[in-house]
Amino acid sequence: MNRCINTGLGRGKPYLNPVQSVLFRQEIDALIENQIAEWNANVPATDQHHRKNDFNHPMYARGLAETAIRIRLLRVIESKAISDIAKLSPEAAKIWAEYECDEMLHDEMFIQDLEKAGTSREEFLQIEPYMSTKLLVGFFSYLLDHEGPLGVVAYSYLVEYVNVKLEPEKLKGLEAILGKDKIAGQIAHSHTDINHDHPGMVWGALRYLINKEEDKAALKKYLREFQDLLAMYFVEINNEFKLEKVKAVA
Repeated sequence: MNRCINTGLGRGKPYLNPVQSVLFRQEIDALIENQIAEWNANVPATDQHHRKNDFNHPMYARGLAETAIRIRLLRVIESKAISDIAKLSPEAAKIWAEYECDEMLHDEMFIQDLEKAGTSREEFLQIEPYMSTKLLVGFFSYLLDHEGPLGVVAYSYLVEYVNVKLEPEKLKGLEAILGKDKIAGQIAHSHTDINHDHPGMVWGALRYLINKEEDKAALKKYLREFQDLLAMYFVEINNEFKLEKVKAVA
């Protein structure tokens, strides 16, 4: 008897055939669209790119910093996920590795814009992550230890779907406020997401990790949980800069 397991050997056809994959992706996309509508209605500090007359430059810079920090922290745990994914599906691991290759150094794109916003690289290195970022990274570790890599990949699908849908409008607003040169890094990042079809790439990995109906239900639950964690960040940054504004007035 062969006692060697967790090698991705002996796997059959994907649980979702091509038609089922398309239909389930449409279902997930509709769910995300509902979350976007809920987000826009309830989450603070998400409309800076529309606020040309009262644009908060310190808040903008702090947001760039947190994005770069998240990329640096998550790329470590997302790299660890490759080994867990490979045990389940070498096909998914190949796609995930290609996606991570695309994303691995994107922190530099945001740091480039951060420096143009007036924060030096040395100052950036002294910034501590928000609690929401620490919890997000910790949640990834929990998932890999106890539930598997599906949730980690689900996070990237949520983020990539939202980025491709909303980032062009956001960048158009920032360009009108700051100028195109000041957001060149963010433009390059968006260009990669859109032109390399990152949502499609991540979905390709997800398809190979969905092996039963319970996985489909778990994916929907993960999207809600990540929505809550991402909203927590905006509450934190809004509270920080609202407090600074009150102190300045006083």
